[in-house]
Amino acid sequence: MRLCVLGAAGAMAQVVLKDLETFAPEAEVTAADFRDFTPGTANARFARVDGRDEAATAKLRAGHDAVLNCVTYYWNLPVMRAALAARVPYTDLGGLYHGSLQQFELHEAFVAADVPALLGMGSTPGITNAMAGAMARGLDRVDEVHVRVGCLDRTATAAGGPLPIPYALDTVLDEFALEPYVVERGVAHPVAPRSGEEEIDLPAPVGRMRAIYTLHSEVAMFPRSFPGLRAASFKVAFVPSFMEKMRFLVELGFAEREAKVGSVSPRQMLLAVAAAQEAPAGEPADCDALRVDLVGEKDGRIVRRRGESVIRPHPEWGFGAGALDTGVPLSVAGLMLARGEVSTPGVHCPETTLPFERFFVELARRGITVTFEEL
Repeated sequence: MRLCVLGAAGAMAQVVLKDLETFAPEAEVTAADFRDFTPGTANARFARVDGRDEAATAKLRAGHDAVLNCVTYYWNLPVMRAALAARVPYTDLGGLYHGSLQQFELHEAFVAADVPALLGMGSTPGITNAMAGAMARGLDRVDEVHVRVGCLDRTATAAGGPLPIPYALDTVLDEFALEPYVVERGVAHPVAPRSGEEEIDLPAPVGRMRAIYTLHSEVAMFPRSFPGLRAASFKVAFVPSFMEKMRFLVELGFAEREAKVGSVSPRQMLLAVAAAQEAPAGEPADCDALRVDLVGEKDGRIVRRRGESVIRPHPEWGFGAGALDTGVPLSVAGLMLARGEVSTPGVHCPETTLPFERFFVELARRGITVTFEEL
């Protein structure tokens, strides 16, 4: 079995590589990136490639059994087209709504090539989509799906870090700056950035947090997967100090991509400064809580279901919860594609395509458990 991990020098890819080394040591892993680095896992070898070069990326992937895309979401399309050209099964971490809609346009081409593509296989989208799909089984209709996520990070608080970053800052900036989409009365429409503040009570140790709307892929995926869906939304909560800092930076203009000082944009400057922060000392002490509420109908009766997962750091691997619940699902999905457990040609969402029981069992083997209840 041969797997290609693209964007392999990034933080999320490190979890993917470690997971593949631990749970698929027999696999041959190509760790590809445009930056030079040495993979720290026994079954991975480095290959230099720029994912924006579709021809070179397609050539590199020839002969692999699956491509696991860890690059920043706005490069998903060329990476995905390269997988199509190489006729290699594909999966990624999500397209932040608009990117996902563009990726869906490749569905017929993937069907014609007899190749499966599984979008949004991180934490959220990813685990949250699998929850929604599992809860939708047996229902005559799905009316509403709402995702709520809480990210509690005591690591940076204890270490006094100026800007504790839960995942790719480039993505966080877009989530705070761009107009989120919600589905209401069956129609998707934008709302104001950082609007919809809501106090939510999540499982311990996350507890009560204030969440806001942000732009996310689930709201693009659920209407495609559940025809007739009337409502869908996504909200995320971070510790108050981080929320305040991100609001300030975005309102000050640091999410802007246009050059302001010479050839440098405010975003480029912020990303460079943030990347130079000293890493927090000690073991990770963060925790993620994922919740999906689904409303549907069965035999004329309204059904309300809830799925939840609480993710903690992996002390043996040394990864925090936010990295673990993003990288592990992508690794599991890549292995499923490579082994033919997900094989239907076309571009698919996790909630319609994953073998849910198998997926949740594999998550549990890595310390990530999911629970369900009727409300």
